[in-house]
Formats: sequence, C-alpha cells, structure tokens
Amino acid sequence: MHVALDAQHATPLRQALIRDCAGQPWTIRLAALPGAQRVRLSLYLPRHALSGAIDRVAHLAPTAELVQLFEVPDTPTDAWRDLMNPASVPYPGATVQPDETAMAEDGIAQLLSPDHVLLDLDVAERRSLFVELGRVCEQRFGVPAETVSAALEAREALGSTALGQGLAVPHGQIKVLRRAVALYVRPAVPIPFDAPDGYPVSDAVMLLVPQCAYATHLHLLADVAQRFCDHHFRERLHACTDAQAVCQLYASYVAS
Repeated sequence: MHVALDAQHATPLRQALIRDCAGQPWTIRLAALPGAQRVRLSLYLPRHALSGAIDRVAHLAPTAELVQLFEVPDTPTDAWRDLMNPASVPYPGATVQPDETAMAEDGIAQLLSPDHVLLDLDVAERRSLFVELGRVCEQRFGVPAETVSAALEAREALGSTALGQGLAVPHGQIKVLRRAVALYVRPAVPIPFDAPDGYPVSDAVMLLVPQCAYATHLHLLADVAQRFCDHHFRERLHACTDAQAVCQLYASYVAS
C-alpha cells in the first residue's frame, strides 16, 4: 500500500513501523512527492497484516492519506489499485473528531445489519446506483439523498472505486454525519463501473464517514479490502441468499 503524509511525520512513522514489525516480512520505502512537503510511504506486506498496518498508520499519522492499496497476486495485475483517493486531502494540523476513536473501533461487521443489506437492487448503471443509495440513506439515516449521491460522484470523478473481479467500494465523507454508515449492495444484474479489469460490478460496499474522520475512513476501507481480497469470502458472499446470511458472514469472517 502507498500512503502520503507530511514529511515531518515520515521518519517517526517509519521508525515506529520498523520497531512494530520486527521479524515480519515487510518492505518499507520512502519517496518524496514532487511539488509538496509530503512523502510517499510504501509498505509491502502480507495480506493478513493489512488491517493492523493501516490502523497503526492512522494512529501514528492521523493526517496521512491512503492513496493506493492493492494486492499483488501470483500473476501481477492492476485490479486492486486506487482503493482510496479521498476528494478531501488531509492537511497539516487536521484533528480527529471527538468521537472518532469510538468509531474507529467499529469494523464493517459492526456497521452492517440486515436493513443495511440491499440484495437484487434494480439499477442499470453506476449513476442510478448512487441515486438509489442516496434515497436509502435519506430514509434510514436522515442524510439528504442529494448530499450522499454527490459525495459518491465526487469521489468517483477522481477514479473508479471498482476493484476488479466484480467488486467496488464507493465511499465518501459527509459533513452532517456523526457516525460511519455502511451498506452492502448486490445489483440484480452486474452493472458497468469502469473497473480496471473491465468486469461489471456484482458486489459493492458503500462507506460514508463524517468529514475529516480520516482514521475511521482508513480503518473501514482496510476492513472491507481484507475480506474482498479473500476469494473464499467472495465465494461464500455470492452464495448468501438473504440479508441475515450476509451479515453473519461478515461477522464470522476470520482472516486466513
């Protein structure tokens, strides 16, 4: 994964990660980003260590921005790039919201309940999906539908949130939210999503977090990515026929 952060945080973060990861097969590299007082920290690590690594980065450098997260399979592919590139770039001095520590403890399993699972959703393409997600969020969470769809569209304008292999993680930050929100979506028919491998999306997790809740944003994206990277999990997810089964699968997941 690639993380952009302020230059003054780079050395302390690198030292802390080296200390924490002693004896593990990690590779850590630093590179200056042109035209900015920021650097790119690249971590190459086993999939099972992903969630812990992102939690550690978010704790040590709250203003860090996760700019790329991808899996390198046996046959190299670009399908898992660009998982996250937030529309609101963290800035020096950004602070964590008072309730973000509690939010960051919640994973995707804690945020999903049966009424957060939308199976066989009748949408034909990405834009209509975002409109429908806005409508659902307005009904269930009181967030204006246009605000939700606009946030998802704004993030998508930076690059598709489709990961490949029929998966997508549309996400955004919304000022009026007090807690993170997640929805699992399965369209009735897979929809075009400008995926890196060209495949339409059949499974998606929508994530919305309060504005500037960077640690929560990173934590939830890592949590979703860890599951989606596991092909056994994906196969079991496709076999779920009702909302309760989807929630139980997310809750019972144990990283291999």
